Amino acid sequence: MMNSTRKGLALGLGGAALLLSGLVLAGGTEPMTATMPASLKATAALRDPAGQVRGEASFEQVGMGMRVTVTASGLTPGMHGMHVHDLGRCIPGVDPAVNKVVPFGGAGGHFDPGDSHNHDSPTAGNRYGHGGDLPMLKVGADGTGTATFTTDKVSLTGRGGVLNRSLMIHAEMDDYKSDPAGMSGARERCGVILRDNFTVRDYPLPGIQDFPEGVAYDAKKGVIYTGSAANGNIYAVNASTGATSLFSEGGAVGRSTALGLKVDVQGRLWVAGGATGAISVLSPDGAPVATLMTPPSPNPYINDLISTPGGSVYVTDSTRPVIWRVKDMKVERWLNLGGTPIKYGPGINLNGIVATPDGRYLLSIQLNTGDLWRIDTGTKAIKKVMGGLKNGDGLLLDGQTLYVARNADGVVSKVSLGADYGSGTLMMEEPLAGLRFPTTLAKVGADVVVTQGQLDKLQGGAPETPFKLTRFKTF
Repeated sequence: MMNSTRKGLALGLGGAALLLSGLVLAGGTEPMTATMPASLKATAALRDPAGQVRGEASFEQVGMGMRVTVTASGLTPGMHGMHVHDLGRCIPGVDPAVNKVVPFGGAGGHFDPGDSHNHDSPTAGNRYGHGGDLPMLKVGADGTGTATFTTDKVSLTGRGGVLNRSLMIHAEMDDYKSDPAGMSGARERCGVILRDNFTVRDYPLPGIQDFPEGVAYDAKKGVIYTGSAANGNIYAVNASTGATSLFSEGGAVGRSTALGLKVDVQGRLWVAGGATGAISVLSPDGAPVATLMTPPSPNPYINDLISTPGGSVYVTDSTRPVIWRVKDMKVERWLNLGGTPIKYGPGINLNGIVATPDGRYLLSIQLNTGDLWRIDTGTKAIKKVMGGLKNGDGLLLDGQTLYVARNADGVVSKVSLGADYGSGTLMMEEPLAGLRFPTTLAKVGADVVVTQGQLDKLQGGAPETPFKLTRFKTF
């Protein structure tokens, strides 16, 4: 929480000045790269509690800032608090501030990308106040209010991305200091922020605690597999119809979590078991084939795996500096990373892994540093391909293009690789229609499917349900 002096200063910087058209609000968010989709725009139709459209808000990414224009009608004259709320649900729900069902309570609390847990001024950095704390809307005697401003507290892409969240207008003015909503009263207008002219397909999952982490595609069966980081359930999703069934129940043969998934040439599904240190193999009908244990040692974290044309399966361990290999259903310590350019540190280290079509090279992303590495499977030589991909999780290699799911940043990054896979250039960071902690990717025909894992909510917080996979055209 911020001290009262700091809050008083923020309030003093607020007030009428914040309502001036064209104001730029400095939020102190992490700088965004210039690699983002052109003409990134979104719109929210603002509805009253009866469901009638009573206004509109538009959003446009302008460099590192987001320009917002709001018009709303049918409100009482005066100042009205305005915020971005966490969930894209303009439906009734429980408001924790009053502990009762209220109009638009389903939108949850204020969007808080900086984890400040504090309500503050629109000029406060996101470390000190909610990113969703916006300027107030000034409503005239005719009941119509308009506002135009630019902010870098939130954006249409990256960690502060507002796509598929809600813009809320309240009944009262915002005091910019009282938690959780500045004493701004009832929720009177709500609109879900939807990207303009952009379409994705979602595959909803049935469980309320799924937290989908891994994804793999069996082209012969037309089935997408996804696994739960929370309970180890593995679902089979018909890629055409979206019909979903439980392929293998969590807990089977000790599988309490399912992270990276891959389908081999025999149609078997390989499953990385995280902190269990296990690698599970399932038959094409879901029956257990084998549970392979890595050697006992402190703090295992088997994260992702890839099969190669030679029949080997290479496995990343995010906490122990080693790459494992499974050959003839036996686990071996294939490459000890001690003394190599890959230096392990606190947090998640090597994570996603892919192989070139001929199996000569492996590519693996180090999440905590953002470094992408190339490993020669013949000589075991290691080369740094590039940096700048922090929070890189799952990988998908499509020719000379590498797609990187960057979980906490809420984007899929497109990297153009050199002919020998030894160099890379970041081409674009794509937020799709609003990603929630994307973890892994799989190619499905000409499209890509990404998990919306929400692992940031695994240890606490309210995840958005239903959990889902999202399918999109390659970019």
